[in-house]
Amino acid sequence: MALPTPKALCEAGGISPAYAYMILSDDADPAKRRVPPRPLAIVIFRKTGWRHESIADLSEDAMATFEQHDQWVPPAQRQDAA
Repeated sequence: MALPTPKALCEAGGISPAYAYMILSDDADPAKRRVPPRPLAIVIFRKTGWRHESIADLSEDAMATFEQHDQWVPPAQRQDAA
């Protein structure tokens, strides 16, 4: 599958555009590239169909298990809950 747009990642995970660009970056410079946490990578996959390399080897059962035990909470919702 082709890479999603940064906007699609923002909508899927509730993340900032800058962070979305860093996740999608193929830049070798680690300062310009980010690996999303597993829960975020799974949410992105579920909503866009794009599988980040960090979850490429996970089976459907493994992702379902992670979803049950470690759910993604967008940053804006974390601040509201505090």
